[in-house]
Amino acid sequence: MDNLIRRNPLLIDAAISLHCSRQIPPNTYLLDLDAHRNNARAIMEEAKRYEVSNYFMSKQIARNPIICQAVINEGIRGVVAVESQEARSLHRYGVKIGHVGHLVQIPICDTEYVMSMEPEVWTVYSYENAVTVSHIAERRGRVQNLLVQPAAKGDLMFDTMTGGIEEEKLTQEVKKIIQLPSVEVIGTTSFPCLMYDLGEKKVRPIANFYSAVRAAQKLRTELGLEIKQINVPGHSEASTMEIIANNGGTHGEPGSGVSGGLPWQVFEDQPEIPAFVYVTEVSHSLGNRLFVHGGGMNFPGGGYGVFPDGSLWVSGTSLSMDALVGSSRETAKRVKAKFPGSDPFNYNLTLLPEPGQSFTVGDTVVYGFSLPQIFTTRAWHAVVTGVQENNPKLLGIFDQGNNLVDKHGYLLGEDRVKDILLTL
Repeated sequence: MDNLIRRNPLLIDAAISLHCSRQIPPNTYLLDLDAHRNNARAIMEEAKRYEVSNYFMSKQIARNPIICQAVINEGIRGVVAVESQEARSLHRYGVKIGHVGHLVQIPICDTEYVMSMEPEVWTVYSYENAVTVSHIAERRGRVQNLLVQPAAKGDLMFDTMTGGIEEEKLTQEVKKIIQLPSVEVIGTTSFPCLMYDLGEKKVRPIANFYSAVRAAQKLRTELGLEIKQINVPGHSEASTMEIIANNGGTHGEPGSGVSGGLPWQVFEDQPEIPAFVYVTEVSHSLGNRLFVHGGGMNFPGGGYGVFPDGSLWVSGTSLSMDALVGSSRETAKRVKAKFPGSDPFNYNLTLLPEPGQSFTVGDTVVYGFSLPQIFTTRAWHAVVTGVQENNPKLLGIFDQGNNLVDKHGYLLGEDRVKDILLTL
């Protein structure tokens, strides 16, 4: 919240104004289009300086097509579709799909449709996955570029994001893959490859980064492959483009970095500014607790990185949060908030007012935090432009299925979205 108030206070003003005028409902993430665009521009300026390419990780902002297209217009190569649902939800708007299969393999039943999107690269975790891709690519008369993920001892892998080829088996597996028709192995990847170090107070490469680089070199020397991409996502932001290049990487995948919500961007001023807020309203009170409409706080608020001893830091239920409550930024009261942690319901969110603080049902509530994962929530997401000119204009509200809707939830259709994209 300190960072938000200091670096993008006009977004708070826009959020309060749009909610008070009933243009956006409670439980809405408000996305500042111009801030996202400027943040992407700052990242790409550094990327060009160090000859790093980037794909946009859009799940954090609920795969919003307006933000995606604006970011791509700044020179990012396309969107990372972590899941096939993400690829489908953006392809229907004509948004360029750049990277698929990482961190989730494309299901067999979706392979044909995803192939029709002509993704630039496709990550496969095994020879079996590559066979499916090869079969569809051959039938479509296309050569599909593949990335492989080494799984080396000492790499950090989150339980629900685990996959790849064991490092000691990598050469023999890739040797089989490159014999398949209509596919070409052109690089390596892993995740996470960079982490925020709480001791050094900066982002640094971790074991996965070096595994991806080492695997690429092995494929060059042992199989004679031309490696064009070493994709090292995680904490991709303007200040890490140099780190990626200096340690052997070629590609990043900024997501939260474009939204200005990474730990380094929160703890220390960076070129990017906070580009989103969560907006809701007071529902009721009970005793000394105030409750606000929820649904959108499944995994926001904190960060991840490493402690000085190398152990993993993932913010949890002890996270300290607060919110602004009121009808204007100048008069809003700052109130301590309880982070619901991994509670999947979060029907109501809890505020803990100080003695003497009083509020009214319907009052606007604005949260500021880092690392949103809007796609995991039941929140609406809305796009606003003109914030920095203090003349906010709502471009559209989207539901949880990434559909443009009116304020009552009625579908407005893909063509309306495409019309907006043409103005960007």
